[in-house]
Amino acid sequence: MSTPVNILVIIHGMVPHPEPKSPFKLYQEFWDALLEEEPELSQVFPESFIGVEWGQELPINFSIPSSEIRNDQRLTRAQNFVNQRIRYDEVVQDSHPNNIIQDMDFPILTPLVRKLVVGLRESIITRGCGDVIYYSSEDGEREVRRAVYGQVLEKLEPYHEAKDVRLHLMGHSLGVTLTHDFLFGLFAPNHQPGFCEKDFGEDGKRFEKWRQKAQKKELKLGSLSSTASQIPMFVMRKQKLVDMLAENKLLDPSNIGIEHTNQVKWKLFYDVDDILGFCTRRLYNAPDEIREYQVDCGDNPGDAHNGYWKNKTVIKQTANLLMSNAAGHD
Repeated sequence: MSTPVNILVIIHGMVPHPEPKSPFKLYQEFWDALLEEEPELSQVFPESFIGVEWGQELPINFSIPSSEIRNDQRLTRAQNFVNQRIRYDEVVQDSHPNNIIQDMDFPILTPLVRKLVVGLRESIITRGCGDVIYYSSEDGEREVRRAVYGQVLEKLEPYHEAKDVRLHLMGHSLGVTLTHDFLFGLFAPNHQPGFCEKDFGEDGKRFEKWRQKAQKKELKLGSLSSTASQIPMFVMRKQKLVDMLAENKLLDPSNIGIEHTNQVKWKLFYDVDDILGFCTRRLYNAPDEIREYQVDCGDNPGDAHNGYWKNKTVIKQTANLLMSNAAGHD
């Protein structure tokens, strides 16, 4: 019996910042925190983790034309330009006669509320949700998957001959949907992923090779850890899922590699103050294999959405999940 090869993939989510930072420092800090909780993870995952970056130009360098950076990386420049044109502070300074501003008569507390609303709209909504809308489009989905899947597949290549590969994924925010879609493409039966089409070249061939390994049980889902899930929004982008949910039918977890084994394979974490993260477990027909935790990452909605990486419950429970599913247990 072959020794399992355990591989951890970490994928960030939406980025609501005008000057995004590399996610790899955050990944390393999260990994180090996992090791403090479960030191043996360094032996179980000797290569530590595969970190993925998408949708960001790092750093922004305007000396390079946008046509020369990756398609998905143009999101940063596009969203910054849009935000510059629609920001309320900029709009009220526009003296054009066709720009009509209303004088406001409001109670003393309204300016504070308005400042909060405007701040959220011009950061999390226009930038963060801009990532979501981009990925929901046919063009954006293709470019994000090209970037994300390509990075993962390149790192997986040295293990393509192994007979027992356990894939563990950790996703945050939109990264939860990306991990879910990646697994669906690998494990869902009778499904031909669009990523295997010729447009994706060598990466498409690599993906098909791993899909075949998954169908032969040479590739298995080790575990899945998800923070600030947005899957409840994304299930509405496919008519087949809409039809199924309209009939009050639950999602089949086996399509992402979760079999009915009575062993927890998927842990989800949400904060009720996070306006962009949702409870997800009850959408799936897997009462024993999926566990969900309410956590407290901060009272400010923006802080809450990005605070999962340092949350003690997320770290402890993810480390436990990795250990319990990586040490040869089925």
